[in-house]
Amino acid sequence: MKQRQVPAARARAAVAPAGRTERRNAVGQKPPPPMTERGSRTRDRLKSAAARVLERVGYRSMRLADIAAEADVNVSLFYHYFSSKADITHEILRELLDKRVARGQQTRRPSSDPFDVIVSANLVTVETYASTPGLMRCLLHFDEDEAEFSKLYRRVSLDWNRLVARAIAKRCPDSPLSEGQRLMIAYALGGMVDNFLFEMYVDRNSLLQKAFKSPREVAVFLAILWYRALYLCNPPPDKLGACRAYAEVRLSAG
Repeated sequence: MKQRQVPAARARAAVAPAGRTERRNAVGQKPPPPMTERGSRTRDRLKSAAARVLERVGYRSMRLADIAAEADVNVSLFYHYFSSKADITHEILRELLDKRVARGQQTRRPSSDPFDVIVSANLVTVETYASTPGLMRCLLHFDEDEAEFSKLYRRVSLDWNRLVARAIAKRCPDSPLSEGQRLMIAYALGGMVDNFLFEMYVDRNSLLQKAFKSPREVAVFLAILWYRALYLCNPPPDKLGACRAYAEVRLSAG
């Protein structure tokens, strides 16, 4: 079967680029935190405005004038709180990653049913893509353009996949896999999820969007693939709902 070519704009390098060191439209030093409640509110308003602009047009197309207009302030006020559009974008995306990780960690409580744990963890990622597709696209572009954020993003990704690898070790104690091999499985399964959700929510693939009625149904579908890859069997049929047919897929030997 002929492999589908991944558009250059979406392709992610195996190793993130080093990033750019020079920044246009930036001041030399990051401004200190505001000293007044009014200043804090203005700073938060600018950040909320920037998040909305990023969601609409992305990092590379966003201008400081767009942020100022969205926040209904003079553009010169921006530099009282942020050093550049990279500075404010870094904060927004870092908070997005922090919230995603925090929610994911909350799902990793002991459970008698590992399938429920996988569904809950995947639901966090599905809901993030569904609610902020523009910011998820921005993650890709900003990671390519900014070295500092690239390091942060890769560290967060490594920490997340280590959590998954430890969960695999706990759930599969008799497995002969090494720690490194479990980590590779975590990266592979996570990459499958991210690519699928990018196609569905960021690229707005209508075929995928019509196939599922809710984010939870998407999470269950992806969890079936995770479960089969890890346990080499199907999850409990009473937990699959409308996705039950996916667990019955088997290739014949002939």
